[in-house]
This record gives sequence, C-alpha cells and structure tokens, in this order.
Amino acid sequence: MVYLLDLSGVYCHPVEPLLLRLLAEASGEPLFYLSQAFYDLLPRLKAEGPGVLEALFPGASRLYPKAFRPRAYPFPEPFHLVADLPPPEGYQAFFHPEKMEALALALGALGLAPEEALYLDDNPLLVARARALGLRAEVFRP
Repeated sequence: MVYLLDLSGVYCHPVEPLLLRLLAEASGEPLFYLSQAFYDLLPRLKAEGPGVLEALFPGASRLYPKAFRPRAYPFPEPFHLVADLPPPEGYQAFFHPEKMEALALALGALGLAPEEALYLDDNPLLVARARALGLRAEVFRP
C-alpha cells in the first residue's frame, strides 16, 4: 500500500488560514479585507505560484514558505505528497492546480493502479471526488 497525502491539511496544517494570518500581521491590514483579496487571487496562486501574492502585499512571497508547518504525526510509509498549491522549497509533491490531476500525476509517476494507493485529504468533497475516480480515499481527521 502506498499512501498519497494532501500536502496542505494533512501533512502540513492547512496553509491558507495561516498564510492569511501572516499576511495580516505583516501588512497591518484587517484579516477580513485580506481574506477577500486572497480568495479572489487563489486560482492564480494555484496556477502561477507564490509570486502572484506580491499583487496582494509586497513581500508576501517571502511569507509563503512559512505557512507550511508540518503536523507532528507519524505518517505510514511509504507516502508521497500531492498538492494543488505549489509546494515551497524543501517539499517534494506531485503538484497540479487541480487536485485530481495531481493524484493522476502521482499514480502515473509511481506506476500504481488506483487500488494500490490510499489517498488522505482533510476535505470530504475531494475524498468523494477521488473515490468517484476509482481511488481508495479517506477523510483525514486530525
């Protein structure tokens, strides 16, 4: 069995809320204001990477890696990470802006059939989508 772990939400604490807090602290802007701008920018962040954060707040791309904080869990081996946000330096993940495409990349690169892997995600909707594609998938509950 090979485990495919969602990078943000399973292997690391959820990235978006922490990144927003870091942006609010660094800019002095209210979290509510930044939240709307950030979520409007999220599709571009997924597709283009952390450099697009500079449009929201100069210097924000330097904060991006700090938002990835690993959880203190012993994860089963072997595992590989999948992500719909570009991983920062130091993290290796199968990345694609569409999570199901990231899963397909992982399966292809590892030479696995869907039933040979177990996908863990904290988002029940993505778990359901993965199951609909024939993958074994479970909701990660920290």
